[in-house]
Amino acid sequence: MIRNFRALLLASIALAGPAWSLALAQEGPVETPLAPLDDAGAPAINEDEMADFLNSQQQIKQDVTLTRTVDGKVIETKKQTIVYSPGDPLRDSEAGLSPIEQLKAEFDSQALTRKEALEEARLDFVIADLDRDNTMNAGEFVYLVKGWQDAKISGSGHGRFVDPYFHVDQAAADAEHAEQARTKFADMAGDSAMLNKKAFTRKVIEQFEQYDLDKDNLLRGDELLNFRAAVRGETIFAEPAAPTEPTEPSE
Repeated sequence: MIRNFRALLLASIALAGPAWSLALAQEGPVETPLAPLDDAGAPAINEDEMADFLNSQQQIKQDVTLTRTVDGKVIETKKQTIVYSPGDPLRDSEAGLSPIEQLKAEFDSQALTRKEALEEARLDFVIADLDRDNTMNAGEFVYLVKGWQDAKISGSGHGRFVDPYFHVDQAAADAEHAEQARTKFADMAGDSAMLNKKAFTRKVIEQFEQYDLDKDNLLRGDELLNFRAAVRGETIFAEPAAPTEPTEPSE
């Protein structure tokens, strides 16, 4: 049985070989068969090609409602429609966020509540505490700021790191940022040269309250940019002006 199968296989190869060689050796123009015509004389449409074309033109639309809350109260609602193009991921993948998650991340990064700032500070301390001794030193704080710089966080320029200056030399820029971070940490830590989690989070919240000019427990716009810069030891805009006493309205 096996011998018969091998004989048939060799015979098939022998028969197919000359025909294949002849096709390759053929020279001159090769006529392409014309598409069949319909009753009106126009080329008939291939059903499979038409289906592929229609599928490529389809778009999926999704309406998304984003809400922002402070102290359990909804303070902002934003409605937006996401239009998915062919090939866009509908779910998160290792390559990145889905369009809806990108939209949420951008919306979230445009404002920061006091509660979110506190949660961020607690998480930042855990990330920076490399030796797990429940304290943060200057080198660990520089490491933390470097992580903010390297992170890809969207949000209309309101991410964790916004560099106010253009640097041609990246190495010089990194050294400058590190020095600013060391200076900032020295200011926060004082004579102890170390910060525990409670002290670090308290310093961050003090900065939050300093830049929350309207005292609504929410930072956005210039308030948020200044806060982000101040926490890492930089200044993008002018320091907030000292509050003034209200004046009596003139008659």
